Amino acid sequence: MKVAVWDTYFRQPNGVTLHFDILVPEMASDFATVCAYGRQYLAGRGFPEATLESSQCQFCHVEEPTEEMLAAFEQQGYLIVEMEDIPSALPPEPSRRDYILYLRAHHSEYRFADFRGKTLEEVRDMVVRLRGS
Repeated sequence: MKVAVWDTYFRQPNGVTLHFDILVPEMASDFATVCAYGRQYLAGRGFPEATLESSQCQFCHVEEPTEEMLAAFEQQGYLIVEMEDIPSALPPEPSRRDYILYLRAHHSEYRFADFRGKTLEEVRDMVVRLRGS
């Protein structure tokens, strides 16, 4: 069995974006099923009316399962891996990673972009252009 990993972003009403992965057995990796698991997770986090769309949740890659994954699949059918909570604003001295997370959380066209090979300056310039400052 292989595991399908779905990269997911959900903006909370307070502006903080939850970034998490939804892991499912590859054969159960259709979008509707994955989104149902994501909504179940979000309901448990206090967002019972949450919806997920393709702009928030996309297939990322396939990997080999770990024992933890297999146990979670047997128990509930999926596993959520919490990545990070992305603040609504950049910190005072943003790193390259901070800029990338900001772009992914606040600009859907960059949500699933590949930033490999982009320098700190290039990523910062993207943010500056988008913010109009």
